[in-house]
Amino acid sequence: MHMRVAARDPVLLALVALGLLLAPWFLIGPGGTTTSWVVQATLDVLMVYFAWRLTRHPEMTAPGRRFWRVALIAFASCAVGDLYQCLLVLTHPGTTRISLVQTAFVVIGMATVVVATLQHPLGGVGRQRLRLWFDAATVLTGIAVFLWSFLLAEELGGKQDTDRWAASATAVVMLLISFGVLKLILSGTAPFTRFAGAAAALGVAGTALAAPITTGLVGEPGPGLMIVVQLAPCVLTTAAVRLQQLQAGLLAQRMPGELGPRSSRLPYLAVIATQVLLLWSLSGGEMTSRVWGVAAGAVLITALVLGRQQVAFRDNERLLGELRSLHDELRRQATHDALTGLPNRVLLHRRLQESAAGSVSMLLIDLDGFKQVNDEHGHHAGDLVLQAVAERLTGLLGAGEVAARLGGDEFAVLLPGVGADEAAKLAERIAVVVAEPMMIDGHWLAVGASVGVATGEPGEGDGLLREADALMYRRKKARKAGGTALADGPSGLASAHHQRR
Repeated sequence: MHMRVAARDPVLLALVALGLLLAPWFLIGPGGTTTSWVVQATLDVLMVYFAWRLTRHPEMTAPGRRFWRVALIAFASCAVGDLYQCLLVLTHPGTTRISLVQTAFVVIGMATVVVATLQHPLGGVGRQRLRLWFDAATVLTGIAVFLWSFLLAEELGGKQDTDRWAASATAVVMLLISFGVLKLILSGTAPFTRFAGAAAALGVAGTALAAPITTGLVGEPGPGLMIVVQLAPCVLTTAAVRLQQLQAGLLAQRMPGELGPRSSRLPYLAVIATQVLLLWSLSGGEMTSRVWGVAAGAVLITALVLGRQQVAFRDNERLLGELRSLHDELRRQATHDALTGLPNRVLLHRRLQESAAGSVSMLLIDLDGFKQVNDEHGHHAGDLVLQAVAERLTGLLGAGEVAARLGGDEFAVLLPGVGADEAAKLAERIAVVVAEPMMIDGHWLAVGASVGVATGEPGEGDGLLREADALMYRRKKARKAGGTALADGPSGLASAHHQRR
């Protein structure tokens, strides 16, 4: 939808037409220096207006609004410098020298753009950001190597220092801006869309590549060619800002999962391209300054890639550790009660199946008076009572014996290799210990315990639980009728064991 609107936008179409007409107008047409400065100043004013509209867009995020405010200041500074130069050319026909006023304002503007791109917050944290810096630096180094190889290396030696420094400074500043724009594109949190960012990056890179030409370092270009290579990137950059204005609503539509650094093939393409360029440079057989520069760039890119891989390896190790921890936690959650930390019914059955052949006893425990605690003191107090009971049960058990929470106020105890008499004695002990008062939230609270005991073989897991449950409820009824929690006594347990066998 936004792209269809952009394709029909008259301003954007006019900028495209201007870009297409630059070459014929200034190379073979009547265009000259005066016209070029009028066009340049007009483009600057348009960028100021577009940036101002972006700062006021209702769907712009707070970080995006801050970015475009800084960009507005940068564009305004460049506009002041270029408007001054335009007026100077209009009032003094034949002027070809760039004024210091224009240079100063443009330098301030470009420096402000660098600040805007570098200070914008990135997505992700820690090592994600570090990977992003490595990726952006790799791509920037690749661009710089190609700039050195094809535009600067062969021509710098015979030129004056002022020309050399002017071209180099311009190229460096523009490469810094390209680096910042690229960093934001890779971050996934850029205050512009990928289409607008790519167009802006191409425009800025074009300005960097044009610097050696416009300063006369590369060959002897005519005035028309110098104007075209200077204006074309500016037209592209202005079109990028206009495109962003039209697509500003897309930024608000980003889903949370889309934010943060994204994987990109650009760093790998930069590495491959630089290595190919190095092989091609070495094929000449001479170690010129161009070859040495390309070789140094290849070494730097290799170092950046190695650093990036080290960060990736450490991230992978950390992620694997987190994955193992999450797996262990999920496995524990599947087999343990979240409140008390005791094994749940699933793990209890597993431990019962794993018990060695022979006698095994199962105790089923139901708390008496627990509902009253919940009703009078709240569920938080009830949770604390359950945790205290779990601790007391665990403290009464020996090696290999398992206490589990089945749910609600029901607990179970698995006693591998324990006969009916020993199980009954432990049941009596549990009833006594559980009934001891406990301090909960400043109150002394007490609950009772009805315990059912069943003894049998390990393969009778479900049967043992059912029998212990039935005996427990029988004793619970006896307790309510005025008896004790172990009303049937050890003789009843022995009888139950005998019947099961």
